[in-house]
Amino acid sequence: MTDASRDDDDSPWKEALERDFPDFLTLLFPRIHTAIDWSRGHESLDKELQRVERDAESGRRHADTLAKVCIPCAR
Repeated sequence: MTDASRDDDDSPWKEALERDFPDFLTLLFPRIHTAIDWSRGHESLDKELQRVERDAESGRRHADTLAKVCIPCAR
């Protein structure tokens, strides 16, 4: 499978993940979801991840999306 066809197969999943990110975390990582301050939103950092991947050594990759969230500090 070429990188281009893999990207085409991933596109619908990435779009759904970006659109419904909090719901995905609720389903897959409920403890993490409850720790996040959702009132501050979240930000997709896929462009930044692509830059890092270009600079990294090639090999098996596990992360293909990156998001920034706020987790309140315990005081």
